[in-house]
Amino acid sequence: MGLSNKIFLLNYGCAVNRAEGEAMAGVLASRGFSLVNDEREADIVIVNTCGVKTPTESKILYKLSTIGRDKKVIVTGCLPKIIGVDRIMEVRSVEGVLGPAVGEEIFKAVQKVSEGGRYVNLNSGSFSNLLPCMGENPFIGKIVISQGCLGACSYCATRFARGRLRSYDIDEIVSAVKTRVEKGIREIWLSSQDNAIYGLDKGSNIIKLLENIERVSGVFLVRIGMMNPWGTLKNLRRIIEALKKSRFFKFIHIPLQSGSNKVLREMNRDYSVEDFIKIVSELRAEIPKISLETDIIVGYPTESDADFEETLKVIREVKPDFLNVSKFYPRPGTPASELPKLPTEVVSARSRILSKISLENKEEKNRAWVGWEGVALVDERGTIPGSFIARNIYYKPIVLKQPARLGSFVYVRVVSHRPNFLLGEVLKRDLNDEEAIGLLEEA
Repeated sequence: MGLSNKIFLLNYGCAVNRAEGEAMAGVLASRGFSLVNDEREADIVIVNTCGVKTPTESKILYKLSTIGRDKKVIVTGCLPKIIGVDRIMEVRSVEGVLGPAVGEEIFKAVQKVSEGGRYVNLNSGSFSNLLPCMGENPFIGKIVISQGCLGACSYCATRFARGRLRSYDIDEIVSAVKTRVEKGIREIWLSSQDNAIYGLDKGSNIIKLLENIERVSGVFLVRIGMMNPWGTLKNLRRIIEALKKSRFFKFIHIPLQSGSNKVLREMNRDYSVEDFIKIVSELRAEIPKISLETDIIVGYPTESDADFEETLKVIREVKPDFLNVSKFYPRPGTPASELPKLPTEVVSARSRILSKISLENKEEKNRAWVGWEGVALVDERGTIPGSFIARNIYYKPIVLKQPARLGSFVYVRVVSHRPNFLLGEVLKRDLNDEEAIGLLEEA
């Protein structure tokens, strides 16, 4: 193996990117490389990048500039395809550059770099859900159901990196779910750029996938990742029926991006505000407590004060459980990057206003959960030593200050709340599988 056998892997970005990072770690570990947790111990540093936002790009480029000159560096992910290899080389002369969805090819790159060579391939794309995997969390399994999208949003550069929709076969995904569950995974994340359009490139759809996953044996819960409104509308009734099943978290992430139909058209988003509200209304009519996450971009170049007021109106009306507020940043090669930008102070002010409303909404939403009792899955450690975070069937994070076992189901009561989480006490710990299933089916 030579001297360069210790690898430090740093992941940025979305759940898809993190799943691909876990696969790279798994591939390298299976080939005899040692994955270390301290960058200083590594011979080779792999930086798995994200290119969605300018601040993230800046953070990554700064990180590259600070890596010790005694380290060999490989850059992977979306950023190289968005800003180009030359821009990365301006910041740091790296030994390897690959695109997203690297998969098995990371072994070739590391081997080449380890031997003193260079390796560049922006179109690697050898990722598979069946590759060895070293998960960041031993109880959460991240599954990538597709690459790319069918949209052409005016502000988005990710499509330059990920391309058009390419769905993984249902058999591969189901096999990956089975493998992870057999290894003790309790929580499965289904991730992609847009889960709603899964399978449309191969005569299938997201419903067929969910039906197959629902039939997998074992006690585990599934979080369905982000789904854009236009694709969700096509299968809304069947998506609602799927979410009612005890296998799936009652959680949905539907990005709105703007409450102004004018701005949505200029963003080249293929839906209206009314479509979004229809989706939310029908979901809540059938699953009243469903957790809703959405995204808003503030300061899009054509967003007027009136447009922003329309966004505020929708968010006040809908009251999402989670709201991701992003300031607009021009991304290379996108149509929106050619538009005159709004003043920075205007964008910042709008971001503050929307974030304040979001905080008020979360306070109101979480307050309503105080007194709730039910089953929750302990899926991670809390930030305070000795604390744990459990998720109920509505994917609400419940912080527990009592001892709990990761990967176990507990029966809890919500005793208080904060804007971003609930506080709970454990009434019964370590529920057996039959108890957990029964309580989940009753929820």
